[in-house]
Amino acid sequence: METRENTETDSSSQWCAWHQGHTFTARLVRDPADQGSGAGAPSLYACGPCRYAYDLVPLGEQS
Repeated sequence: METRENTETDSSSQWCAWHQGHTFTARLVRDPADQGSGAGAPSLYACGPCRYAYDLVPLGEQS
């Protein structure tokens, strides 16, 4: 799965790691630093439809 590093904003196109395309609805769903993957591993973003289809929860909404 190819990923790209992006900032989480609503005003720019971001890369969805699940459908492999640009979107305006991407949110950060996985941060490798939190999973012990080490430095250099990219963060993963998912668009609205992919978050729904794969039951992904944005990091800001995880408890």
